[in-house]
Amino acid sequence: MAFGGAGFAISYPLAKVLAEHLDSCIDRYPHLYGSDGRIHACLTELGVTLTHEPGFHQMDVRGNIFGLLAAHPTRPLVSLHHLDAVKPIFPKMTAMEALKHLLEATKVDSQRTLQQTVCYDRWFSWTLSVSWGYAVQLVGFNEFLPVAVLMQETYVPWKRGPLYINHNLNTAKYQPDPCKRPVVFFFDRVSSSRDGIASIYKKTENNCTFDKIQEVRVFSKKLDLDIKQLQAPRRQCCDVLPSSADRVMEINIRECGAEELIYMHA
Repeated sequence: MAFGGAGFAISYPLAKVLAEHLDSCIDRYPHLYGSDGRIHACLTELGVTLTHEPGFHQMDVRGNIFGLLAAHPTRPLVSLHHLDAVKPIFPKMTAMEALKHLLEATKVDSQRTLQQTVCYDRWFSWTLSVSWGYAVQLVGFNEFLPVAVLMQETYVPWKRGPLYINHNLNTAKYQPDPCKRPVVFFFDRVSSSRDGIASIYKKTENNCTFDKIQEVRVFSKKLDLDIKQLQAPRRQCCDVLPSSADRVMEINIRECGAEELIYMHA
């Protein structure tokens, strides 16, 4: 469950029991704000403990939420709230156009949408972070994995003042100098066939480096997680492939081996 407008989900058996007592329960909590708060109180009366699901996003922030989306938790995306209070999630689009664009990827592989994968280019010592269906980031050096997966503070707090602090304790400061930021390639299109899924990401602006590379192609299989994988998610692995075209980088996403590590190579 996520408090606020991010939403919540309950099972059918629980909903069936809740429906029998809902009217009287709501009458007992007129002082609570919002339907979610009242439902929570009613479920508490039934002795049900709620579980936080990272795929629900209340997003009480403003501005550019690129950092939040590009470092999404390793869980399926469920909801994005307050999109009317933030900038469009894709450049050069309206908020509605950008959301529909993200849904193009979601329709092809909903469980993989926004899932972050990090791989290292052995030839040039580059670090690449793929947020599937959204963006690819390219860093021109080997970056430790715990740093590569950090959420960048591209956004600003929902409300300003000493009482409103950043609740994301483990984040990375956003570099104001574009020359010091990763090169970003945004999702352009996706196609699916019997051989797998190919998603294309294109650079929208230059930032002092990597002028030659204009496009990143990411190959993957449809993600279909079973209940055990959902309960104990594991980040997948990826490999930088020898490029088949000039000005293009190609990446393959796959399941990691049983004992495989994701780390930068000397």
